[in-house]
Parts: sequence; C-alpha cells; structure tokens
Amino acid sequence: MSAVYKQPTSSEDRLKALQALLSCPTSSIRTEVPPPDILEAQKTFPIPVDEKKLPGVYHCGYHSEKSYGAASYLIIHPGGNILIDSPRFTEKLAKEIETMGGVRYLFLTHKDDVADHAKWATRFSCDRILHTEDVEICTADVEMKLEGNGPWSLGDDIMLVHAPGHTEGTVCLLYKPLKILFTGDHLMMTESGLSIMEMYNKYSVPKQVDSVQKLIQFDFDLIIPGHGWRIEFKHIQEKNTVLEAFVGESYNQYSSSYK
Repeated sequence: MSAVYKQPTSSEDRLKALQALLSCPTSSIRTEVPPPDILEAQKTFPIPVDEKKLPGVYHCGYHSEKSYGAASYLIIHPGGNILIDSPRFTEKLAKEIETMGGVRYLFLTHKDDVADHAKWATRFSCDRILHTEDVEICTADVEMKLEGNGPWSLGDDIMLVHAPGHTEGTVCLLYKPLKILFTGDHLMMTESGLSIMEMYNKYSVPKQVDSVQKLIQFDFDLIIPGHGWRIEFKHIQEKNTVLEAFVGESYNQYSSSYK
C-alpha cells in the first residue's frame, strides 16, 4: 500500500517522492501536473542499498502489481549480474541496468514474484531460475529449473537455499561475500516483529517454520526480503539467537500442526 503523509519540502525529499511515484505498483502516487524532473528521478534506478556496507547491491524500484508490489534487487557480480525477482518492465530501467553490465541470471524466489520475467529474459537473454515445484504455465519456459532440496550454487560465492513453506518451491539466495540472505516472501520484518506472514501462506505454515530453523546453519547477518523491512543483525550469534527464539515461539503457536 502506498500513502503520502506529507509533501516534500527539500530537493532530497522531492527526489524520494518521485522515486516512490515511479516504484508504486498501483500508480497510486501522482502529481497534479507532469513533474519536469521525472527523467532525473528515473535515472537514479537501480538505487544502491548501501554503497559503503553493501557495494554492488541495488534496489530496482518499479514494483509490479503482478508481483503484489514485491521489491526486486540487482547484484553486480563478476560472473554475471543477478536480478532477484522481477520488477515492472520498463525500457528506462533496462537501459540503466544495461550500462551496469546487464543481467546474466534472473533468480525468482518463488512463483508469486515473477511479474514481467519473460520481458526481462527477452531483453537481456538471461537465464531464469525457479524451483520446479513453483513452475506454472507462465513460467514453463524458464531456463533453469531447480529440483530437490538443494542447496545449489551459482559459482563459489552464491548459494540457493530451498525454504519451502510460503510455497513449495520457495528458494532464498545467500550472497556469501556480504553475508546477505534474500528471502523473497519467506521471512521479513514487520511492525510487529519478525514474520513469515502466515496469513498469505500458500503451502504449509509448519514447513515454513521448519525452513526458518534451517537458516540457522547458514552464515549471514542481513536479511533482505521482498516485502517488509530489512533485518540487520550485529553478528551471526545474534542472528542465530533471534531465529531460534522465533522458531521456538512458532512451534508453540502451531504445536497442534506438528502432532
């Protein structure tokens, strides 16, 4: 959901407002007259997530209604850039990504956030990656179909982790050098805390909790989800403590489902 709670009062605020306008999946944010500086705002995408801490990681903007407004990210990688989930296709964004080296892989975390995957695949001749359990008619022609429980590797520094629950074929991407886990709809932070958004679960809440338990073994200290807020931990031990507590609470909550 998009909302404007105050008007921009500085050039920086105005740029952020225009970026929100461009990213809104339902085009709910508008201006009374065409903004003369919209082209400059378009050129800011993809936006660095954190240039100092997370070099080469970008937020693509242009959220798609077809992906329920999920965020898409781009990793600049020496082995070929990776687009994580599909933003709304626009040639303006494609041209900016092209100047950054294009796209080698389009990794789809699960079947909900595929949006304009075919247009992106055509534009960059990239290989799309999706777990076979989440392949549907609209994704039947994806180039790389993951099978089984994994994990799988994209080179030495990227691991794909099967995390069934939200859907049968949900897969997270672990970017080892920066210790980032891209979780799609599997795990996120909301106003009420760490969440698996069980009300939107399409397969099995208990299996989703099991998949959160599975993440404790992996080395990361930042979660970047498709929805909700990012989750940054001070260190691996804190990550493990938080996840263990969440899993324990969830097992108690859904105990009847485990009998």
